[in-house]
Amino acid sequence: MCRRTGPQDLLAIVDVAWREGAVEVVRCRDCGAVVLSAVLPPSSYGNAAWDDYIEHLARIEAIADMLVKVDAPAGARMLDVGCGYGFGIDIAQFLFGWKGTGLDPSITAQRGRDELGLDIRLGTMDECIARDERFDVVFASEVVEHLSDPCSFLTSVRRCLSNRGVLLLTTPDASVVRPGTPLTALHQALSVGAHEFLVTTDGLERLLRDAGFDARVWTVGSNIQALASASSVALRATRPKATASRRDVVRYCAARAQTAQPGSALAVGMAARQLEYATDARAFEHATMALAALRSALCCRYGVNLDAGASVEVLDDPRSSFLVAHYFAGVLALRRDRDLGRALDHFGASGAIAKAQYDRNGEYIDPYTPLLEVHALGHRAVILAQIDRTWPSEALDDLDAAIDRGAGTPDFARQYRDRVRRSLPTRSLPTRAGRSMRAAAVRAQRRLTRPRWDHKPVVGCPRRRRLLPTRLR
Repeated sequence: MCRRTGPQDLLAIVDVAWREGAVEVVRCRDCGAVVLSAVLPPSSYGNAAWDDYIEHLARIEAIADMLVKVDAPAGARMLDVGCGYGFGIDIAQFLFGWKGTGLDPSITAQRGRDELGLDIRLGTMDECIARDERFDVVFASEVVEHLSDPCSFLTSVRRCLSNRGVLLLTTPDASVVRPGTPLTALHQALSVGAHEFLVTTDGLERLLRDAGFDARVWTVGSNIQALASASSVALRATRPKATASRRDVVRYCAARAQTAQPGSALAVGMAARQLEYATDARAFEHATMALAALRSALCCRYGVNLDAGASVEVLDDPRSSFLVAHYFAGVLALRRDRDLGRALDHFGASGAIAKAQYDRNGEYIDPYTPLLEVHALGHRAVILAQIDRTWPSEALDDLDAAIDRGAGTPDFARQYRDRVRRSLPTRSLPTRAGRSMRAAAVRAQRRLTRPRWDHKPVVGCPRRRRLLPTRLR
């Protein structure tokens, strides 16, 4: 970033399958930036990877939270650089009435243009943005870390902003690359094969200042966020602490879920996000409708019955969208219905899917899956503690095993152990209710520990043949 050519501090050597030599990760001795020696070509990211992004990885609420920090009127012109599928433009148009243009050379940009009906130009700024075009808002989320020349990029952004235009920017924080950072956060920040470099807050301020911007720069978790403008008046009018209304985000997701093509990645992703955000906001009526829509979308796209728990076909193809569906269905059963048995069933399925994903890939493929796994296993232990004093120990062992895999920090385990101790009953539940709860707990535990099943296809299921278990040999 600072163009230093002398020796750097070597942080790691990472063996990868896509090149003969390892990737070196170094830290600049002058500016503190973390630099990676090689990246994958853009053509290596196919439709399957983008399906995961559309279904699960794109954090709609995080995009909305950044856009709301700019108080631009309806009709303002927005440019989303590196827009990917186009969620940023779509949210801006739906929630704020801005006129959005996207810019991205990837496969998914073509999909977003067709499926969302957006103005997305397939190329780079030099190729697709006329020199006299001006925008009131430029959004560059998770872009600069992919560029070999961020200084030139920011200079181009400065040129295309209107007099009081504002740049919104996010990028991973180089400061998280240190001993003690959880592996999931470290993997997300480095993204070996995708990122060329990571910058610190001081480094980003320097980049923006050199490009002619005044800026506000701060960190959120393992990311850096920034607001920048050539106009100090425009920068003072921004709202760095503002966040989008979750009910507005739910409304956006619900609208897109209704218009998405049945069985598409968009239908699954929008229903799953609506379920998540509505459940978190305790808007249970919206969450109930979202759960019904998600059941239908998963059945149409994957031939999976959500109510069947962690069935064989789900464990054979452990997609994060299955885990999200089960986790928030479990939260709904727990908070809305007080149905501990059904909550146990869904939380057990969430844990089984996350572990199957880890076992299949040798790592977690996104940072959100391990977080849900830890909470699912923790909730499960707390529920078991309410049923019988003797039950939580194995569930807590499963939680510890997930922590050891890098799913979270030991603080998570300590918090749930404290909750378990507070939830222990003075005596075990007798009666039919207690027996029913124990049966549900046994079913959930078997999903986590059972061996692989033999299975046979069932004829007649559309789109994907469902697999049902036969007897164990």
